[in-house]
Order: sequence, then structure tokens, then C-alpha cells
Amino acid sequence: MRGKCFIVFLSILISCVPNSTAQFPENNEWEFGWETDVEPSYLLVLDSDKWELEDTLYFFVENPRMSDLSLTISVEFDSEDELLEATYDEEITIASQENKTFDVALLSSNPDDVRGFSPETSFSIKITATETAGSAELSTKDIEADLKVPRAHKLIPEATTPTYAISAGTWVEATLHLNNMGNSVDAAKEIEADVRSCPLLDITGLDSALNVQVEPTGVNGQEAESFTFRIEPSSAHPSRTCEVTISVTSEGDNNQRSVVFDIEITEEGGSDSDSNSDADSGSSSSGSTEEDSSALPSVSFMTTFILVGIAALSRSKSD
Repeated sequence: MRGKCFIVFLSILISCVPNSTAQFPENNEWEFGWETDVEPSYLLVLDSDKWELEDTLYFFVENPRMSDLSLTISVEFDSEDELLEATYDEEITIASQENKTFDVALLSSNPDDVRGFSPETSFSIKITATETAGSAELSTKDIEADLKVPRAHKLIPEATTPTYAISAGTWVEATLHLNNMGNSVDAAKEIEADVRSCPLLDITGLDSALNVQVEPTGVNGQEAESFTFRIEPSSAHPSRTCEVTISVTSEGDNNQRSVVFDIEITEEGGSDSDSNSDADSGSSSSGSTEEDSSALPSVSFMTTFILVGIAALSRSKSD
């Protein structure tokens, strides 16, 4: 009877003892994952004025063990362009039962590569964590994410215009250039011409540049798109310098950007009359000079009388 009671008591005692193995298993798996939300892809931070990517991604490591966890970290990209450089701690330690966050700083080095990378595509980043004990590698885990470059739009107009004066009542052709300094296809959804202080000057033909797709200028040898327009001063236009502003609204970012230039107008017949006036003035001046230089000097009466007397004396002597 006593034996049975002892066995029952011992069983109860054992059941009351905490199961340390259940609470702190020796071979608990450490966890490794993204702290940053990278699903379904991660859009990097872009400074489109400098064409620079600068961002930071975060990951966590959880160590449920009773001992510290030492990991070796490596980062690699699958892009052939070497778009980003990563800065991070290569050796990290996570204390027992600790969940710790680490960062990977990303920075681009070449603005042309950034602008030339299509926002339609993505590239991946892979972070590998290897558990080490001394020089031995015990286990390895990795995480991946798809990275994308944001779209940036910057449609900039330029103009090639005559450097000479335009006669009223005539017209000349000029050229509007659309430079796409963004990283994706753009177009002009609105184009306006504003003429300052010259109500009799018309700018026509700009509609030909509307809604035409413009590829990024300077990427893969792509040039600006060029369009011809007319500058048409009325026949009643006076001689004046006119300021013209052509404003273009981007389809991509809805921003309006402008180009400003001056046009010199001469009134109808002004050039001819001026040149004729110059010619008349020149011929008149030239004629006056020739006439003065070819005329004989005038001879006074007294000089003539003396000459006649000398001639008479000479003749009488000879007789």
C-alpha cells in the first residue's frame, strides 16, 4: 500500500516540475524576414532633379534560443547595370530571445543609368544570412524583393527661331523642339502661344505637336521631337520687338513648362524704304564728294588782269 502511494506521489511531483526543454528547446529555428513592406514590389525613392536613388530597406532576425546567434550577411542584385550600391553590417549578433531589426542602405552612383532604367521593369535584391560558429557555417537563409524605379516626367520645350527681322505681311517658319527629360514616354496634351504687346502677330501650326509620343531624350541615342510652326505678322504690324511664350502641358505629370523668345518685326515696306533711303543718302553723299573734288578753283578778276598785262608786255618786246 505504501509503495502504491509513493508511486502516485512521485508521479504528481514529476508533473509539477517545469519542462525546461518545452519552454527553451535547444534547436529552435531562428527567423529571418522583411521588416519593410516589399510586396508585390518595392518602389525606390527617386530624386528626379539629380536622377539619384537613395533608400533604406529593413529586415529582422528573431532568435528564440538560450544562446546568442551570430550571422554573416551578404547582399546581391540581379541587375546587370549595377544600379545600386548597398551598405550594411556584414557581421551581426542577436542576443538570446531577441528580435532585432537591421538596415540595408541603397544608393545609386550613375545618374545616366538611373534615368535609362525603364520603370516598366524591375530588378531583385537578395539578402543572405548565414549562421556561423567560429569558421563553420551551420545554416543559411535568404530573402528577396523586387525593386522598381519610379516614373518621372519632365517635358521641356525649346524653340529655334529666326535671328533676323521679319517684314510685316510675310511669314517665316520656326521649329519647336520637345525634349523628354523624364524616364518614360510622354506627350504634349496642350500647347499655347502667348504674344506680348503685339496683337497683330500670329503663331500658327503648333497643333502638329499635340499628342505625339516623345521617348526619353538622350536615352539610347533618342533625339528630341521637332515640329515646324509659322510666325505671321499682319501687313499692318508696326516695327516692334515682340515677346513670344510657347507653353506645353505634359500628359505625364500635367505640369506646364514654357520657352520664351523675341521676334523683331519691321513694318511693311520699312526695310525697302530704309535701304532706299540709305542708298539715296549714300549716292548723294558720294556725288557731293565727287563734284567737290573735280571742280576747278575760281579765279579772281585781279589775277586775270595781271596775267593779261604780262602777256601784252611779252608780245610788245618780241615785236
